Amino acid sequence: MSGMKIIKPTVITDAMLTYTDLPEPGPGEVLWDPNVTYKVGDKVIRVSTHTTYMRKVDGKTAGAPETDTTNWQAIGPTNRWAAFDRKVGTAAEAASSVTFVMRPGGVSGMGMLELAGREALVQMKDTPGGAVVYTKTLDLDGRVVTSVYEWFYADFEQLTDFVLTDLPQHYAGCELTVQLTGTAGVSVGVLQVGQVIEVGDAQYGASVGIIDYSRKEKDEFGNWDVVERNYSKHCTLQVITAKGDFNKLYRRLAALRATPCIYIGADTAGYEPMISYGFYKDFGITVTYPQHHLLNIEIEGL
Repeated sequence: MSGMKIIKPTVITDAMLTYTDLPEPGPGEVLWDPNVTYKVGDKVIRVSTHTTYMRKVDGKTAGAPETDTTNWQAIGPTNRWAAFDRKVGTAAEAASSVTFVMRPGGVSGMGMLELAGREALVQMKDTPGGAVVYTKTLDLDGRVVTSVYEWFYADFEQLTDFVLTDLPQHYAGCELTVQLTGTAGVSVGVLQVGQVIEVGDAQYGASVGIIDYSRKEKDEFGNWDVVERNYSKHCTLQVITAKGDFNKLYRRLAALRATPCIYIGADTAGYEPMISYGFYKDFGITVTYPQHHLLNIEIEGL
């Protein structure tokens, strides 16, 4: 197959996100007001925490939602920060395009997951407003065309995930711009930048699938009641690693045990389902050969 890699995340802070065209509050979002009497189910946002809160009981309280947990419950990020909340199932949305400009420090990789749109543009400048040192435009049409007929008539198939692992990381003061455009609404669930960790060569025999959280129940008459819910990816890999990387890989993987990362089982076009955002469930390194070892890793997506 091809090389397995991990993108170790850089947490994007307010200072790093220097521009986005997503307002806060956005359409449908309401700022919390201590003078308003709220009803159960009412939703408000707090710009200071970039979080949406839902009212748990009727009433009015002077305490801010982030501290008044008796009356308010945090239910997710604001639209402006949904791509950076390190969770799946929450997405930043816009009508036709969205742009993010960041100063993340030196980074060598990035990934965008849970996408809806037609094209993504990634551009890096050596300094804010400086010279362009990296640019790439990605077509988000995931069709695999095998004939002239399909080229002209096959329906658009959304490419929901992509990763880049060739960003020039030596520009510590870089400015990174990411733009997503589309024709009927765009959204991005995860936008993660960080350092690329080279693991080794994934072997044939890898498996990928999903864990479905939908509810499926059959009544006494044999009729099914199905409630569709989210799912998470599940991937199992065996990777050949170099002898000299034994200690380094062991330490790095141990350090990432509680950090959601982008795991790239194969960085070859057509193997996008082997891109997972989440944690490894288990890993072990077997000292099999004099110059190479076998890493067995099980990854569970968020």
